[in-house]
Amino acid sequence: MKRDVVGRVSYTGTQRETLLDEFERSGLKGAQFAKAAGIKYQTFAHWVQQRRHLRGDYEAGSGKPGLRLVEAVVAAPGMSDGASAQAAVPAEVLAVHLPGGAKLLVATRQQAELAAHLIQALNLPC
Repeated sequence: MKRDVVGRVSYTGTQRETLLDEFERSGLKGAQFAKAAGIKYQTFAHWVQQRRHLRGDYEAGSGKPGLRLVEAVVAAPGMSDGASAQAAVPAEVLAVHLPGGAKLLVATRQQAELAAHLIQALNLPC
């Protein structure tokens, strides 16, 4: 490995991309992978973030994975969802409010799995 005057290892663009590809396939957390590869975590985290920005992972509405905030309200047992204009929802049912006003009620594990697939499909670009 090539080192600078201070002793830092320098990587070529190809080496960096190879390491990032390996990281994405590894399933390890960033800190674990950086330690195993002998790279300072801050440097490695910068590489990952830079790559994600270049790919457009952080762009809103890009259809790619990114951070999305969702409001979840859990009512006390026997309470409705608090919306007076809407029908009461039993406490053991999860109400998912989708864009456009649609509401998805989930009461079982199987329904939760189907709901997850539906929401992922809705997030795909047309």
